[in-house]
Amino acid sequence: MRSYTFNIVTGILFLCLISCVKDFNIDTKSNTPQLVVEAYINNLVREYNYVVLSRSLDYLSTSFQSSPVSKAGVFITEGEVKNHQYNWNLSTKIQLVESDLPMVPVNFKKGVYFDPRLTSNPRNALTGTPGKCYLLEITDGDNHYSSITNLLQPEAIDSLTTGYRYVDASDSNKIKYRVTNHYKDPDTLNNTLLYYYRSYDTRNNFGWGGLSKGRTGGTDDLTNGQYMDVTFTRGFVIGDTITFYMASVTRDVYNFWDSFNKARDNNGPFATPVSLITNITGNNATGCFSGFSISSKMVVIRE
Repeated sequence: MRSYTFNIVTGILFLCLISCVKDFNIDTKSNTPQLVVEAYINNLVREYNYVVLSRSLDYLSTSFQSSPVSKAGVFITEGEVKNHQYNWNLSTKIQLVESDLPMVPVNFKKGVYFDPRLTSNPRNALTGTPGKCYLLEITDGDNHYSSITNLLQPEAIDSLTTGYRYVDASDSNKIKYRVTNHYKDPDTLNNTLLYYYRSYDTRNNFGWGGLSKGRTGGTDDLTNGQYMDVTFTRGFVIGDTITFYMASVTRDVYNFWDSFNKARDNNGPFATPVSLITNITGNNATGCFSGFSISSKMVVIRE
């Protein structure tokens, strides 16, 4: 319930310098809670293949906070596309479970699902294979949800270089350097990019959401076949070690994270609306099953 005050002035009352103030109570209804799905499959970091399930809170909230969803059935199956049809290898179907992994923070325990082999047989735990497709299936009570994502071939990072030395007046005048990523964009469409990196200040964080994010690589329509030199605006101090991840993703995955970043930067529900472009099917569900084909390199900041 929110109260708004309006000054109502009519011609005669205005001439008499009399004004009326009236309170109008606008009853804004809460929305139907949605299942929020944040799911990943990648080819490089096994413990970063996981599914986060949560229930969205009130529409009027300006944050993206939600409540975890426990005890759901979560399954991932590998397959491939033949003659424009998906063929699923049921022998690869694995159930992900909520797990007390030692590398996972306490606040990341509920509603987060991993391959249980990460604790019993980590070398055989779930990992993605470029060129394959993956089916995510979720059962929550009587509700069923699904999503399909594809792993592209990863784009190779040629090198990471440092330079563009500057003094950061906003950080005690520390000397900092920027990192440039050098790579060649393939001459095909639908191989868009997302950038993530780990540095000193995120060294203890877990998950893709715990890493720092560079600006998105774009939809690549204007860069096909070109050699790219992408310098990131963030600066790093001498001695910092940067582990850089470049994720090749399909257009639907890129579109979701692009819409998510725009919605996150929005100013609440009464600002210009932004719709999340989900790839999750099922009633009252949003989110993304993200296939990340990762290439990675590390660089140490030196003078």
